Amino acid sequence: MNSGFLKQWCLEHDVETRSINAFWYCFRNYQCEDTEEFNLVFGENFKEEDLTVALKEVALFIDRWDNDATYTAISYGFDYVVSYIPIVFKEKKLGWYKLLFNLEGESFDDFFIID
Repeated sequence: MNSGFLKQWCLEHDVETRSINAFWYCFRNYQCEDTEEFNLVFGENFKEEDLTVALKEVALFIDRWDNDATYTAISYGFDYVVSYIPIVFKEKKLGWYKLLFNLEGESFDDFFIID
């Protein structure tokens, strides 16, 4: 299977830049809105230069392989693409940021996960 079609789709929809920008928006909200937890995870003397932010992976999901099956996980009812940015602080992976796109290239959900 050739993954070139997905790479081209990502370039056409500027997935890398949009994912990194969305990460920073979410990260800054986390920093402001959940200061106590943020300080526990990143320390009170957090320095942005200690955080590595780069697109790592992109995946295409077929949301409902079997329309008659009952799923226990989230089902959106349509196929979608997910970009993955690992949250790496001082060279240690702490979690993931995931941005979800419909096949028209619109982002519709995201997840900021600290392990």
